[in-house]
Order: sequence, then C-alpha cells, then structure tokens
Amino acid sequence: MKHIPKDIIQRCLKQAAIFLAYSYSAFIISYLVLKLIFWDRLWIIALISTFSPLIFFPAFLLPIIGLLIIKKRWFTIISAIACILLISWLHIKYFSPAPINITDSHPRIKILSHNLSWHKTQSPTLFKLIDQQKPDLIFLQEIVPENTKRVFTWLKADYPYQIGIHPVGILSKYPIVSSEILHLAGHPETQQRAIIKFNEQEVVIYNMQATGPWLKLSKKWGFLKIPVYKYDKRSPEIQDLVQRVERETLPVIVAGDFNMTDETQDYDRVQKVMQDSFRKSGWGFGFTWPHGWELKFLVKKSNWRLNYPVFRIDYIWYSKHWGAKSSSVLEATESDHLPVGAELILLKEAV
Repeated sequence: MKHIPKDIIQRCLKQAAIFLAYSYSAFIISYLVLKLIFWDRLWIIALISTFSPLIFFPAFLLPIIGLLIIKKRWFTIISAIACILLISWLHIKYFSPAPINITDSHPRIKILSHNLSWHKTQSPTLFKLIDQQKPDLIFLQEIVPENTKRVFTWLKADYPYQIGIHPVGILSKYPIVSSEILHLAGHPETQQRAIIKFNEQEVVIYNMQATGPWLKLSKKWGFLKIPVYKYDKRSPEIQDLVQRVERETLPVIVAGDFNMTDETQDYDRVQKVMQDSFRKSGWGFGFTWPHGWELKFLVKKSNWRLNYPVFRIDYIWYSKHWGAKSSSVLEATESDHLPVGAELILLKEAV
C-alpha cells in the first residue's frame, strides 16, 4: 500500500473540520430561523425539535475549531458568544428549578406516573416501585390484564380506590367520586378522566396516553418514497385535552405519556393552561424514553442497549390551584419509559 504523506492527512482533516463547522453552523441558523417562522407546521422542523437540546451540544466545539483550525477571529468570537447564549438558555430552562417552599399545613399529594410498555414491566417490579415511592395517586399507561389481576390486588389495602380499564389505570388513596373513559379527538387511543375527593376538595384528574409520532414512508412525486415525520394524530388529541382543561373549574392534575418533547408546539399549547411539574421543580433534562432499547439496527448481533434516554415525553401537569414542591425521574423498570414522580401542594381550593 502506498504511504500517504502526513501533511496531506493533516490537510484533509483540517478541511473536513472546517467543512463540518461551517455546515453545522448553517444548519443551526437555518433551523432556528425556520422554527421561528413555521415551528411545527414543517414536519422536518418538528422532527429536529424532538432532539433538542442534544442538537446544540456540538456548538461547544466551534470556538475551539475557530481558534485552532479555522483561525478566523470573527468565527471564533461569534461562536463563543453563541456558546455563552446556549449555556444561559440551558441553565435557565433545565437547571434553575423553582420549587414552591411552603412549610405550613397546606395539603400535599404525591403522584407517580408510569407507562408500563405493555407486557414488559413485571408485576413484582411495579409493586416494588410503588412500595418504595409510596405515592398517594398513581397513573398507569399501557397496562395489561396481569397488572390488574396481580398488582392491583396486592395494593388493594393501601389503594382501595382503583380503576383498571386496559390500557390505562388509576390507583388512589383518596375516594374516586366519578370516572370516565375518553378517546380524545375521537381517536382510538384511550385516556381517563376522574374526580377524586382530596382534603374535602374535589380534584379532576386525567390519565393521558397520546398517539405517538413516527417516521413513515410517504410517496412523493408519484414514485419516490421518503421518510416523513408524522404527528398529525397527536396534535388534535392535545388540543382536545387543552380545551377540556380550560373548561374545568376544579383543581386539575394531568399525568401520563404525552409522546411529545418540551420543544414541540403541542407542549406550548399545554403549557398555556397548566404548569409542568418537572420544569418547575425538577433538575436537569428529565429524559424518560427510550430506556433499554436494543441497538441491533446499528450493529447486528449486538447486545448494546440505550440505557440513557434522550427524550422527555412523560409528564405530570397541574392547574393554577397547585404548586410543585418536587419532581423527579425515577429508577427504571423493564419498561422503555422511566417512571416520573412529583409532590404537589394545594395552594387554593376551588369554590
């Protein structure tokens, strides 16, 4: 094999680094401009947004590349300013919780929400999670008959009020006054609405399971098929939920699998009528999915698993009647969703 001179290799690597730096910069600028104009109306922008804030992390390399490789002062200065702005945004949004600090006798409720991912979560594991956390109110999604036959029965003494209608279920220490099954926007996905009696106050709760978006092949120009990000079923469900919450007069808690990240337009719609408990009182990115995914599509016959989720799609929301004291992502079960928990404080009762 012919030996390639070292200087040629270095020159090629330098050109590659310069190309990647400029390409990435152009990509981020284009994304931010298009998001400002269109947001989720363009499916490609909606898809890219699901990977935020991960897509911004390479920006921290730009000042180094600008200083050591590109050696252009303007690029180094601009990229350094961009990094400072990025750090500020990350700090404000993800690492500056403002939990409510009340020590008096305001009533508190502890909540657990978990998507069991159908048959993946074993009953003993779920029972152990609940026994460790000792929540007052439990929201479960993608439950199967085994869960209601075993776990619901095991927990009957501590949680006498139970609604287990597959694929969703609610367990409560407080009396359930009424309950109903919902199909938001008329779609097949199942949700629950119930009213519980908490501290002599009626509280409306929603157990949420939204239709998940996915990449699907779509025909373009008659013969060409390209992957397209489809989320058109989730958005009407979210809008239906928002309209229902707007009509509620009682304190509201909504928990479950929303199949959306906090950079989507659907998240913004929910945020206008409720507060995100993790954003208010949690710390960090709060990623909950996909935990434990096998990465065989990358390397065949591989045992690699994605044990560090990269999306936050599971939430606990609350109305203006509440404040969030704490919120966290909990230990993994066999599910590809991590459970989430929160402690809410009732600030004012509805008349």
